[in-house]
Amino acid sequence: MHERFAVAFRIDSARATGSLEVEHDRLLLRGNGADGSLELEIPLSALVEVHICRRPSERLNGYPTLIIESTNLSAIQVAPFGMTLLPEIADLLSSLSQRPCGDVLTVYVPLKPGCRDRAARLLAEGPPFDPISLGLTSHEVYLREGEALFVFRGRNVQAELRKAIRHPAVWRAGLAWQRCFAASPQIVELADVSLDSDPAYRWIESERQVQP
Repeated sequence: MHERFAVAFRIDSARATGSLEVEHDRLLLRGNGADGSLELEIPLSALVEVHICRRPSERLNGYPTLIIESTNLSAIQVAPFGMTLLPEIADLLSSLSQRPCGDVLTVYVPLKPGCRDRAARLLAEGPPFDPISLGLTSHEVYLREGEALFVFRGRNVQAELRKAIRHPAVWRAGLAWQRCFAASPQIVELADVSLDSDPAYRWIESERQVQP
């Protein structure tokens, strides 16, 4: 898949005019603004919600905008040139954000030097969500110097975790963890990582308890 649309877009206080490219695994926004070139990349796996806004405060260049929310960036406002394309783009991105997900989600997090103990203390507080309500069957976190690996298992686990991200408790936990991040978390394939050590945290649905 490769679709390209001419758009204006804004993230926080930065604005640019350029293009929105929809690829098989990501969205790319490229353009130029008052402060120079601006390029944003959103993995499709990070898409949370896409919706159209028509309120005056959410318009861009006077036009209704498409709001793209994701786990890796602030909300982005997008206004296509040719406003008849707005519903078409919204439908396309919405379908991509809601596509069926697998039963395993693995997230790799690079940690800052010396943050392992802090990460261990955060893990000891437990997850900021109820694993049962998300339909998880198990959840493990593997902690090593310089990295953490979060493994979630359950039906349509990625879609369920997207919903959980909106909860204030998850936001607060994310801010606490962010102090440990050396770079943005990445979704990786479970087969590409090593699980050769005992997890620092483990929850198993059948046991309904956390195992240290």
